[in-house]
Amino acid sequence: MLPAWSIVFGVAFGAAVGSFLNVLIYRLPRNLSIAFPPSHCPACRHRLGVRDLVPLLSYLVQAGKCRYCRASIPIRYFLVELWNAAVWAWLWHQWLIMGESPLRFVCYALAASVLIAIFFIDLQHYIIPDELNVALLILGLLHAGLLKGAPTDWEWASLGVLNLRNAALGALLGAGLFSLIAILGRIGFRKDAMGHGDIKLVRGMGALLLAPGMLVAFAVSIATGAILGGLWTLLRSRHAARLSSTEPTDEEPIPPEPLGSLLLSCALYTLWVDALITLLPRRVQQRVYAALGQPEEEPLDDSFEETPTMLPFGPFLAVGALLVMLFGGAFAGWVRAYIEWAGL
Repeated sequence: MLPAWSIVFGVAFGAAVGSFLNVLIYRLPRNLSIAFPPSHCPACRHRLGVRDLVPLLSYLVQAGKCRYCRASIPIRYFLVELWNAAVWAWLWHQWLIMGESPLRFVCYALAASVLIAIFFIDLQHYIIPDELNVALLILGLLHAGLLKGAPTDWEWASLGVLNLRNAALGALLGAGLFSLIAILGRIGFRKDAMGHGDIKLVRGMGALLLAPGMLVAFAVSIATGAILGGLWTLLRSRHAARLSSTEPTDEEPIPPEPLGSLLLSCALYTLWVDALITLLPRRVQQRVYAALGQPEEEPLDDSFEETPTMLPFGPFLAVGALLVMLFGGAFAGWVRAYIEWAGL
């Protein structure tokens, strides 16, 4: 058990990892290398020095502007570092100061960082990079394998006991549940009901949080999505109405994915075939997906414009998973109390 003052290391490490997350958030959706070129200003392309890359402090000292061209730096860069630093500090206190589980801290901290990156990428681009979903799945399996038999908030349920079998079942249940939602929604409403990235994300959540935690995270996501999502849609719809009055467009809605393609994709996700493909070199991935008849997603650029009423569900799933990871004891207590009250 570490002393209380050591939490400053949790803040520092979390902020430093948050700085790297900003690189992932910008480059992964664009299929850019995360190592080359080195960090630079997107506006003037000037390479950033050590003074420009101090997590949190550089943004504050430079008043959110590039030191070379004075272009504004998006507030997102600061928020990512701050959010990741806060989460790492909480987990440091929970597992290294109050508890003695370095392995759980490492697994949870890295998984939390992956979820934060997913939150911002999906919120802006409406996609979740496969690399992040596979990383979350691997972290969940490593967590279960390395900490087999360790206590969890959900061990009162048979599927809440920490082991590799339950992690795999949690992943299977997550992918299967969301695949079913996607297929039934496509048949019933004749339009896409669930993003492919969301199915893969819930699969990783199931491996990390186990089936009970994943289902609670899903419920939390629905609750937060219903409230915040409703407000978001209302605001964006009003914005779209103002634009349409001045800039009418004749754009046709995007047709839904063919049902056969969706069924094949869901089968690949449920059997983890896509995760194995993601570990292959990119050229090999392209050939495999071409052989399967699955189109490859084009890299995004800054000209991407979202549909005003579109609402990605991935950010809410990420928030739900983070809340269950950080406050699992409280959620588990509420669920167990309800089950006992209901006599289930």
